Amino acid sequence: MRAPLLFQRRYFPLWLAVSLGAFNDNMLRQALIIGIVYGGVAIAGFSDPADAIPVVGAAFSAATLVCASAAGQIAERFESARLLRRIKLVEVVLMVLAAVGFALKAGLFLMAVFVAMSAQTAFFNPARAAAMPKYLHPHELVRGNAYCSAGMFAAVVAGLLAGGVLIAMPGGAAFVAGGLVLAALLSWAATLLLPEAAADAPSLRIRWDPFGQTIRTLRFAFAEAGVWRPLAGVAFFYLVSTVTTIITPLYAIEELGATGATATALMGLVAIGAGAGAIAAASVARRRSGLGLSFVGAVVAGSALLAAALLTGPVAATGASRTLGALAGHWPGLALIACFTLSSASMGLYLVPLQAAAQRRAPPGRRARALAGGAVLNALFAMTGALAVFVVTATRLTPKDGLSGLALMLFALAGYMALRWLALPQGLYDEALGPRRGEASEGARAQTESGETPARAAR
Repeated sequence: MRAPLLFQRRYFPLWLAVSLGAFNDNMLRQALIIGIVYGGVAIAGFSDPADAIPVVGAAFSAATLVCASAAGQIAERFESARLLRRIKLVEVVLMVLAAVGFALKAGLFLMAVFVAMSAQTAFFNPARAAAMPKYLHPHELVRGNAYCSAGMFAAVVAGLLAGGVLIAMPGGAAFVAGGLVLAALLSWAATLLLPEAAADAPSLRIRWDPFGQTIRTLRFAFAEAGVWRPLAGVAFFYLVSTVTTIITPLYAIEELGATGATATALMGLVAIGAGAGAIAAASVARRRSGLGLSFVGAVVAGSALLAAALLTGPVAATGASRTLGALAGHWPGLALIACFTLSSASMGLYLVPLQAAAQRRAPPGRRARALAGGAVLNALFAMTGALAVFVVTATRLTPKDGLSGLALMLFALAGYMALRWLALPQGLYDEALGPRRGEASEGARAQTESGETPARAAR
């Protein structure tokens, strides 16, 4: 009996490498931030150590913008399994350096390692995304992306908790260092099991101009309408997740008077909900494109965020919102928790079909560069989301207003998707999956009329 996709050799090592990489990214970042705030990590050159935290937060987006163009070309140029092994070997080296930094409590050195780790992630993501259509059949891409997203969201929660809890313990830096190195070694070992996957463009000449090539990489993303729209949809997810990540703690503390622990618990529920939504997308879509789920996800997420904004007054009026247990002890608080969880689950449902559509539709000879252009869009949209939160905090707007604004943006996106659905004769059907059941393509119909056997649909 054939093993489920998750446990097959062509997929499980990649899933494990993605999940452990997300764990390391977030464990390192959280340990660094908590260490800076509470003095476990020394930072020179900043009058207030907390001023270094925005630098840490901006490192990932900056590294993506600088490295994405080269990363896409390299992913196109080299055989996928070998490339992924080398990128993960770099992660092992960086985590050893991070362990040294924690042992010395060298904040600036750790910040440099984190920036390098962000660059390593920027090279890994296009290579991983371009490899998935080589290992999976077109109808398996929704499931494959769903499992990766669910594993990644779970790893994010685990990494945040491990980094934040361990660094605050006596001698916790040693535990953080050991965890980082162990996870990196396991991640690299997983890539050793990956089957060989041929390069898409082995003769490609790599251009190293980061700025000019970034523009060219974006052109690859926008070259075909069937590719850029799902990539832009994925980038919008990063805008929403950035705003949610920043504004949820502010909302909990400023609007509800909750403790920091309650804010952290809400963030954990958001990540868990997103993972559950990704798995739901795989279960519902099965062999279909699942693009209708993206529309449903946008509508439900917008409705849940708007409901959360409307519940703010009733929840705050109860005066029992400082802890998560107290918040869940009355119906307005319980409804608020449900709204946050439902909104994140809906965004997980929204994300996965769009990721699969972009991978499925991108032409093999330009796939990695097109997906790298998507990574640039992700970074730009994430930075836009961070700027939007800055506008909220710098004006008289409240975090509740930010949630309402996010809901309106999701409704506008859903409206655009509905118009596209009505405008296209095939609706949400994806030609990249082959003819619909019981229906032949134009080429197959022509062959049938001439007496030849119709070609089988793409698997």
